[in-house]
Amino acid sequence: MMIASLALALSAAVSPAQELRVQVSDLDFRRPEQARVFIQRVDAAADAFCDQHRAVVTPLSLRGTEVCETEMRRFAINRLDRERWTAAHRAALELRRAR
Repeated sequence: MMIASLALALSAAVSPAQELRVQVSDLDFRRPEQARVFIQRVDAAADAFCDQHRAVVTPLSLRGTEVCETEMRRFAINRLDRERWTAAHRAALELRRAR
């Protein structure tokens, strides 16, 4: 199963919309270390996606911030079912605290 999140195209001239994809079928979210792997994948995918598509998905006034990355992470996590969503949020908090 792939989580696909469509980036909001802020320009009508851009088509088709780009996607952020994160592999989840090989992960067991009941295991905290597996949920952490998912968060690491989301972080890497969001960074790579935004490096390539920031001009399309981020307004000019916000390009210097991490708005794109934050929104792509949020969108990917929010596509999960309730059980996985809860595990992913716990994992994200643990990873952020460890930094």
